[in-house]
Amino acid sequence: MIQGRQGGNMYKILLADDEGIVTDSLQFIIEKSFGDECETAVAKSGRKAIELAETFQPDIAFLDIQMPGINGLKAMEEIRGLNPKVKVFILTAYDNFEYAKEALRLGAVDYLMKPVNKKMIVERLTGVMRDIDRERQKRQDDLQTKEKLEAVIPMIVNGFIISLIMQDGYEDGGEEYRTLLDLEEDYGIILTLEWGEKSEGNGMANPVGSGVRGHRYYDKMAELVKVYFHAYVSSIMGNKLVCVLPFPREHLAYEDRLRMIEKARSMVTALKNMVGADFKAGIGSVRPWESMFESYQESLNALRHGKRTVTHIDDLIVKDSREQEQQAMEQMVLRAVSGGIEHEARREATVFAGLALKNRDSTFEDARLRMVEMLLLARRTVQAQGGACPGGQEAMNALLSAPDGETLRQRFENAMVELARCVVIRKPESDGIIAGAQEYIRQHFQRDLSLEDVAAAAGISPYYFSKLFKEETGVNYTEYLTGIRIENAKRLLSNPKLSIKQVCVDSGYINPNYFSRIFKKWTGITPTEFRDQVCESR
Repeated sequence: MIQGRQGGNMYKILLADDEGIVTDSLQFIIEKSFGDECETAVAKSGRKAIELAETFQPDIAFLDIQMPGINGLKAMEEIRGLNPKVKVFILTAYDNFEYAKEALRLGAVDYLMKPVNKKMIVERLTGVMRDIDRERQKRQDDLQTKEKLEAVIPMIVNGFIISLIMQDGYEDGGEEYRTLLDLEEDYGIILTLEWGEKSEGNGMANPVGSGVRGHRYYDKMAELVKVYFHAYVSSIMGNKLVCVLPFPREHLAYEDRLRMIEKARSMVTALKNMVGADFKAGIGSVRPWESMFESYQESLNALRHGKRTVTHIDDLIVKDSREQEQQAMEQMVLRAVSGGIEHEARREATVFAGLALKNRDSTFEDARLRMVEMLLLARRTVQAQGGACPGGQEAMNALLSAPDGETLRQRFENAMVELARCVVIRKPESDGIIAGAQEYIRQHFQRDLSLEDVAAAAGISPYYFSKLFKEETGVNYTEYLTGIRIENAKRLLSNPKLSIKQVCVDSGYINPNYFSRIFKKWTGITPTEFRDQVCESR
């Protein structure tokens, strides 16, 4: 039975007692004292009280301990399991300490003796109603705060990312932003996403139109990134998104890098299917927050020069390894330019130009000549790494026509930055990687040797290694490994003392039947026929 009146601030009160006089008394007191503020529901057993609690959803409950079937304490335990916020008063005709202790343990707000006293009931209910009001107000305030945070957090996140990727950004690595975001990790990685209508060289076609399309999908794209990575996602920058991935350690292990690339590949595929545009991802290295601009530049370099949909900078980047007989400052500029990191190139170029211009033993023309020579040397270094250097003559003319030292310095810095942007960066020189990989295969071909094993030994991802191996050798990895094994088998078959099974095992195969099929596919004859031919020719 449910009775009540509609009012402003309502409290739902459940009354459970098998004695009608008790529930009638409580209803009378509540209606007389609180009127429209309360709505009551009555149950005459513990089971009915539980069932009613599910539909009525009371704020307050009065439960008699001694009810038929399920007693008041058991009913209270069930009801509070459904709704932990309900305030329960336990009623009893017996002054039993154990009952009282159990009621309080289960979360009762009070333990009342029958017969009920009107003044006490009103006082207790008034106090509990105030508690409920405070809890409701707190929930409302929390929701309002959450709503405000939901509106503000994207601005905080975007400010945080901008502070990290700006060359002249915060030297503290956005510490205030990190505090607001409760970001505890000491390091991070930049992953930059780029999209377009189709691939165009190493970039994307129609970046403006693609950026407009991206704005329509921004919320979905940002949510999808967060499905794959714990990430902070920037607002759209042209046709790019910058994602900051917090990281707990200073270094990214090889296995972790492979997992990150694989997740990014899946993410890029999902983004392509959702937006209907081609996506690429470039991933920088782990950096402390104060150096995140470098990870950002690395991610852009990986995007610019990577051949696959996802490229990690460690699959590309190296410093120039040639020892050149030049001055220390020249070496610093060359290292910065050949590393392809623009802000380092600008920084070292600034120092180089400043020292050249301030040298008391040289004239302005001497400083200009040093910078021209440095420009030529840096261009040769970049070209040696496979980079294309357009506009060389324009850069040269800009230095030769500079009217004063400040203009000369600025033009020299810009020229070094442009060269850094042209760098084709590789992890070691590609021929060195493949030569080392070939030697590794020759030494370990008898094992169950997968492409992933060899790529790990070379220190680059399997995806990049597979492409590089084919480019350098003209055959894919499997063909090369099989060729090595078949040549070894031919040599071993020349020894009649070795069984075919032994030759099979010593050539890296487990199954003799499979070995025979592969051998015949490559040579046109079976291992037995090959051995017979060798023996006959002797």
